[in-house]
Amino acid sequence: MGGTDKTSWLEGLEHDADAPFAETDPANAYTETLGAGWTDTTVTPLGEAKTVLSTSARADRTQIAIGRAIEEDGAAAMEDPVTGWLVVIKGPGMGRSMQIGAGLNTLGRSDEERVPMPFGDPQISSHDHLRIIYDDESRSFMAVPGTGKNVSRMNGQIIAMPVTLENYTTIQLTKQTAVRFVAFCNAGFDWADLAGDGEGK
Repeated sequence: MGGTDKTSWLEGLEHDADAPFAETDPANAYTETLGAGWTDTTVTPLGEAKTVLSTSARADRTQIAIGRAIEEDGAAAMEDPVTGWLVVIKGPGMGRSMQIGAGLNTLGRSDEERVPMPFGDPQISSHDHLRIIYDDESRSFMAVPGTGKNVSRMNGQIIAMPVTLENYTTIQLTKQTAVRFVAFCNAGFDWADLAGDGEGK
């Protein structure tokens, strides 16, 4: 690549989606170094669909972040671990449960919501009907009003501002639908507790 044309590197990269890639000599394969802590370098010919990232240099470590714990010792990664549940106790979907993760959880009818409730109650807003927040530092839950036009109630009162969400609290999402909150993480347990022993004991 030379001159001042910053798009010249794109020339020749067009490819028919239905046509196979030409064979690539490994000597001319694309190679990327992943930086400090990643000692292995992955070399993948452009004609191969699979890319492998090696993490052997960090195999003795466990990293835990909000909503995601990564064990780099060959074990399967755990993403978005459960912190609690909402169980439908009244209305469409009665008996079903929805998982709550760490941090912010938005609830709505849409399948795109982190807590989806596509059970047929049209009074539940499609997006952001209600928000459930788990704070891993205080190990507590809060119910927060969403941006949807419909309101929720707790103990007969409209949720108009953030309120502490206690275990087994009933939330009236609409006149048809009510859910009960069940906590998994609490003062006695948080996923961060497992970071110290490395074995989940």
